[in-house]
Amino acid sequence: MVRDWLVNHGFAVHGIYKGEFAIDFSGTAGLVRSTFHTELHNVVLPNGERHMSSMSDPQVPLALAPVIQGIASLHDFRPRPRSRIAGPVSYDKTTGQWHAHFNLGSDGQTFHAVGPYDFARIYNVSPLWDKGFTGKGVTIALIEDSNLAHPSDWATFRRTFGLDKFTGATFEQIYPSAFLPGPACTNPGQNGDEIEAALDVEWASATAPDAHIELVACANTNSTSGLDSAILNLLDTRPPDIISDSYGYCEVLSGAAEVALENMEEQQASAQGVTFFIAQGDDGADQCSYGNYSDHGISSGDNTASAYAVDVGGTDFMAQYNQDVHGIPVGRYWSARNQPRTLQSAFSYIPEIPWNGSCASRLIYSDPVNGAYTSASGPDGFCNSSYAKKNFFVNNAAGSGEPSSCFTGKPSIHGVVSGTCKGNPKPSWQTGVPGIPDDGVRDQPDISFFAGYGTWGSLYVECLSDAAQGGTACTPYNDAILLGGGGTSFASPAMAGIQALVDQKHGKQGNANYVLYALAAKQFKEQPAEACNASSVEGTLPAAECVFNDITKGDNAVPCGMNHKGKFYDCAADTDKDLGVLAPASKPRTPAYKATRGYDFPTGLGSLNVAKLFDAWP
Repeated sequence: MVRDWLVNHGFAVHGIYKGEFAIDFSGTAGLVRSTFHTELHNVVLPNGERHMSSMSDPQVPLALAPVIQGIASLHDFRPRPRSRIAGPVSYDKTTGQWHAHFNLGSDGQTFHAVGPYDFARIYNVSPLWDKGFTGKGVTIALIEDSNLAHPSDWATFRRTFGLDKFTGATFEQIYPSAFLPGPACTNPGQNGDEIEAALDVEWASATAPDAHIELVACANTNSTSGLDSAILNLLDTRPPDIISDSYGYCEVLSGAAEVALENMEEQQASAQGVTFFIAQGDDGADQCSYGNYSDHGISSGDNTASAYAVDVGGTDFMAQYNQDVHGIPVGRYWSARNQPRTLQSAFSYIPEIPWNGSCASRLIYSDPVNGAYTSASGPDGFCNSSYAKKNFFVNNAAGSGEPSSCFTGKPSIHGVVSGTCKGNPKPSWQTGVPGIPDDGVRDQPDISFFAGYGTWGSLYVECLSDAAQGGTACTPYNDAILLGGGGTSFASPAMAGIQALVDQKHGKQGNANYVLYALAAKQFKEQPAEACNASSVEGTLPAAECVFNDITKGDNAVPCGMNHKGKFYDCAADTDKDLGVLAPASKPRTPAYKATRGYDFPTGLGSLNVAKLFDAWP
């Protein structure tokens, strides 16, 4: 019925996806105007960005309204990579140390670069590799809108960090099309997001070193994200075991139709037994703001608000903080030199705090090294100090985490949770753990892993040799080996690799949240309150029995300020001229949000002791 109606109005219908919840069709702006009674215009945002967007909601006949949830999409606002790439890093073979070369007030500073063997030691993955659980026979798909100009970067990364001893790994780039002939999916080439594509495929392989890695990409069209095309066509043609998606936007700007489509993609994957992981985001609790501070108020991610995917948030390591504040030497956790074959330098698990590089972080502004400020906001607060501005702390770089806020409905204020907005109802499995808010909606994230980009002295590295896309020489010595950075874009594919180890033993698992929350409820019921505390200022580690490392110190608070129309949203600011701290309207002086025992918005259930998770998996 819907197909015939579209054809009769002049649209080209390329096909209906197997789940029968989406139709692929195309047409001109004139057809959109005459059929859906909305016009497509070129628009310029206050920050100068140019976009194409419909000027009003599309309309459909009453007879079809019950079966059409929306048109996704009539704009070109694209999901963005959830990563924070800081810049090049180099490895000094003589000293066995990594050095940064980027503009964060840190040129030449020594960093602890987290490589695959460091991650495996910190999160207890190595014992599973030793037992033969390496992801062999499992396929992990990384969803992208760019491919790699040099696919050999994946192998270079593995060789650099000693993963090439695992000989079962394979890698391919695919562009799946459900409808042939038809424009459902075309090779996107490189479009500015190649940095994201490289880190995704490399870090999925970093934790599952024998898995089959697929870079799945489709080109954007004038009105549809290539990420949506990649997911829909992949599930129709060759569904993998696991999917990781490191891109996203926010509910209120994506719109109800796009949010519904993304939810159905994740639901379809879950129904096919595919475990879907999504990077939670790196903008604090306001995923609509991409400047240096929040000006939209608290706002959830679009694809992270679904109940059919596992959202992966971000942590940072506490070693530098404990040294600054409590005098515990960093050398307790990190060797002064890296091992020659794997470049590993981590000794053990490292206490964790939420990933937050902003001036609003209490741990940052109270640190004696930064001046031991007593407040982030106000004329005398850290966020308004010349020191914070000079040292690049005035930003909104922090792990995202917040309640779903506009899963359905329509905001009355553009880009702000308002009007008829309602969050996605809380899923049945999100229960039983202390700290889960009694808010009736889907809370995010679910779990977290390291995602810092150098604020506390540690960062990830990746290999990208395409200089046209910001790449480096991709050699381990005497040059900028890789790009150093962080963000939940690293954490999500790393978790996808961990899931591959579980799948190798148990087969496809579908939505893993059912297991994760059940195991967390069991842990918090059986373990003493401090046993699994992962944020100890004494540097003590969680008990060996803990599946979840419970992050209890720190926050994901970010600075906020006035928007271009002179309005404040969810902003605890002392004056109109100064930056404040993002805070919920219900608790206007409480920064959003603090880490607590059990579940919390900055880190979800916490990070994982992977070997213990593997042993406990039902």
